[in-house]
Amino acid sequence: MGELLLSVIVPVYNAAATLNACAASILDQLPQDSELLLVNDGSTDGCAALCDALAAADARNAGLAVARGRYLQFVDADDQLMPGLYAAALPHLAGADLFFFGIAGPGGLPRDRLPSGPVPGLASLRADFPYYLVETGLFAALYNKIYRACLLRGLRFDPALRINEDLQFNMQALARCGAVFFDPTPYYLYNDTADGSLSRRLRTDLLDAEIYTRPAVLGFLSACGLNGEEAASLLRRRQGNVAAAQCALLLGRPGKLTFSQYRALFSRALGPAHCRAAVLAWVKQNYSAAPRAFYSACVRLRLAGGLAALCRLRGRSCP
Repeated sequence: MGELLLSVIVPVYNAAATLNACAASILDQLPQDSELLLVNDGSTDGCAALCDALAAADARNAGLAVARGRYLQFVDADDQLMPGLYAAALPHLAGADLFFFGIAGPGGLPRDRLPSGPVPGLASLRADFPYYLVETGLFAALYNKIYRACLLRGLRFDPALRINEDLQFNMQALARCGAVFFDPTPYYLYNDTADGSLSRRLRTDLLDAEIYTRPAVLGFLSACGLNGEEAASLLRRRQGNVAAAQCALLLGRPGKLTFSQYRALFSRALGPAHCRAAVLAWVKQNYSAAPRAFYSACVRLRLAGGLAALCRLRGRSCP
């Protein structure tokens, strides 16, 4: 079978309420000689029937193996594309490895800033890598990019990861990337209110995932020409950001953790000085005076047990 113009892969898991709208937002503008691959990933809410009605289903990695498009895109089944994406992207992809576009949150408002126009390579944005890799994670996301398929040849999502698999995949892809075209127009409507989103549940694997994906991040930074200290500085910033995110989840989400498990996680997050600084900055930004004083003291003094005890006393886990 011959090459198609574009392959769009949509992983589907319990998204019956949103799948029709998502698929329609793609099909309404999908160019001729293109394909939509819906991936039924073990859904239990009737999505399989919808997939059968709309397109073929496959696993995401298998989708990569069978996709026939010259260009490739991933879309989440909770989300939608805004009109005009492909008309804007395809002419520029003729001279670029990647089309990088804007994201809108609920209400259609743009979420993040992006440059506009072509860049010869991502290394030219190295001064802004903290923004793209740490503050926003725009480099890590799959859904704000259309890739030249040859850029992804041989790459697969690591099944050992349950979080940050997109980051690892993208670090490997972007390390190969040449010219990029940026369009800040918010062509992607992102739904961050889904029940399974990171902000709505307690995860305890953020620190492990940061360690696991660190070599891929370092490989990308090296490919972009950062020297050892520049790369190490950026890795420390990312580690601190992840430590703050892990503490935020532990303090803000219910979970079935014992006191010892809480204490061990807080101890890890507050171990390195740069991580404590990042957690302290997050505390100062997010809490009022009384809790801020308590949390700040625990962070500065590395009182992981105090934070763990508070989580237990506030009923954040089962007995």
